[in-house]
Amino acid sequence: MSLRSLPLISVTMATALAVGAPQAVGAAGPAPADRETAPTQQASAPQTTTVRYGPFTIPAATEDDHGTTHNRIKFNIQKPCDNCFITGFKPNLVYADGSNANVNTGPMLHHVVLGTHRTRDVVCNGPQRIFASGNERVESVLPSGYGFKVGRERWNMIYDLMNHVPQEKTVYISITFTHESATGSRLKPVTPIWMDAGGCLGSVYDAPQGVSEKTRRWRSTISGNLVHMRGHLHHAGHSVWTDNLTTGEPLCTIVAEEGGSPEFIDPHGHTEISDMPPCSGEPLGTIERGDVLQITSRYEINGHSHDGVMGIMVGWVAEN
Repeated sequence: MSLRSLPLISVTMATALAVGAPQAVGAAGPAPADRETAPTQQASAPQTTTVRYGPFTIPAATEDDHGTTHNRIKFNIQKPCDNCFITGFKPNLVYADGSNANVNTGPMLHHVVLGTHRTRDVVCNGPQRIFASGNERVESVLPSGYGFKVGRERWNMIYDLMNHVPQEKTVYISITFTHESATGSRLKPVTPIWMDAGGCLGSVYDAPQGVSEKTRRWRSTISGNLVHMRGHLHHAGHSVWTDNLTTGEPLCTIVAEEGGSPEFIDPHGHTEISDMPPCSGEPLGTIERGDVLQITSRYEINGHSHDGVMGIMVGWVAEN
């Protein structure tokens, strides 16, 4: 789920101001205050918008390997809204008729990452990565009162799709966003942080047979409250967690479920990650500039090693 090469554009902020009229003054001295205030702008009700990206055709699997698109980039993709706050998103992979496309019929959402150009990623100082998912397709909902601010910047997307069956498949990446207008909104903006056990130069690493853990540390460049966090692992991934080593505070631990429903079991009987419940709270923990955060990714692999795994957690921080 690396997006270091993706060109991105910064977010602009908009502020609504209420203006009051001057006080009236009579000949005999100050009269009682007679203020007239412009109507207060009200925040709009939350909306739900589903955006489909594609179509994408995934090559057929062979006897030796899965079919794959490999990492590809799409520029200037559609956004759900401008001048808005996004408060939740739910990723999916679907066929043209809207039905789920999952490993039981072949296709796999290996990963998708949405990002923007000028705003810098606070962890790796590259392009900012905003939303991401693997085939677990877990929904994220920010706690009430928080949202990711979207202006008129361009978004871009990196994706990697796989196919478990010997017929090519044509699919769409579908993301349902919950959002509201930024005009009159009282939501507090959040900043994404990308915690990656693979590091900033590339997300993948090799996991040996048996039980193994890989860690990576980041010294925070921001201060604020961590309000939501989601995780991503590959097959045989057991769990992933992030701790604040400076305070000794655990921030979020996610234990993976694999093959939890039939659509996450491929035609050969192999299972894939089916659930990684995110952490959400007000806050999950407080982070100060200079605190050291550590992500730990744990794999439990029987009988073989596993090349090219990932251990990622994406969090959203309401900065002070």
